Amino acid sequence: MTKKIMIIDDEPDIRTYLMAILEDNGFSVCTVLDNTEVKKGVLSEKPDLIILDIMMPQRSGISIYKELRTCSALNAIPVALISGMMPEKDFIEKEFPALVDDKSVSPPDGYIEKPVQVEKLVALVTQLVEERG
Repeated sequence: MTKKIMIIDDEPDIRTYLMAILEDNGFSVCTVLDNTEVKKGVLSEKPDLIILDIMMPQRSGISIYKELRTCSALNAIPVALISGMMPEKDFIEKEFPALVDDKSVSPPDGYIEKPVQVEKLVALVTQLVEERG
């Protein structure tokens, strides 16, 4: 069965690029264009994984991430954050706890650095959807 990946990113070029990579590697891809309606979109699409941009207008990816993690109907869906802010280790250990400011919110299941490296993206997505079952 084809695994469904949801991309939440405000940049059309990034969405198109990620969609092309993932579709070329056998994944089904959907997007949420209005980041104020993420919860509704995730509930209707039921993705196997969410790739979520951190820096977006209207609503930050961190705010969306916190909403996903605190909703019992959605918190089991793996989430990989994507950003060009800093390397993964620095983000997970230092920046993420400061941004979330809530010790009850678990770190993301994965982190994708921009510029995106195709092999790393496909490997991470494959790993996360396989872990989910």
